[in-house]
Amino acid sequence: MTDRMFEEKQHASLYQKYRFDPPDELKELILQYLDKKLAVDLGCGTGQTSRPLTAYFEQVVGIDVSKSQVEQARAVPGFPNLSYRSVMHAEELPFPDGSVDLLTAASAAHWFDAERFIKEATRVLKPRGCLALFGYGDNVKIHYESCGDQLNNIYEEVSLFHMYIYIYIYINQ
Repeated sequence: MTDRMFEEKQHASLYQKYRFDPPDELKELILQYLDKKLAVDLGCGTGQTSRPLTAYFEQVVGIDVSKSQVEQARAVPGFPNLSYRSVMHAEELPFPDGSVDLLTAASAAHWFDAERFIKEATRVLKPRGCLALFGYGDNVKIHYESCGDQLNNIYEEVSLFHMYIYIYIYINQ
């Protein structure tokens, strides 16, 4: 994430209070594909997407560039299989090759350097691992090798029906 808009504690507190969760139907769609050992939530903010994943995965790691956002996330108790890491970037992930089952970003992918991020996502995802990017808006375009057009076509199709949601699901081969 290249911008530091979410760094201040007051903003992180408001984000925790008012940002709403993605729909359950979206979670179920994503989860049907996966082995459920490790999920990584990028741009995790205050943990709204990270926490629900704990019911499905052995380990969940939330990553964000904002220390304040991660402090807010850590303040929510009751998730022993969830850890957070701050001041980390989606384009440089601290995971071995082929180790992540689910890599997700909710309302954060538009901040990523798309080409570097997709290359890194492909590196860390297990075979048949899933990259799921979703949020509210229509300003994300992915360009990476042969999968960019397919991802953008999915976005175009979905946005015809849900103008406020973009969804990218990529299964690593």
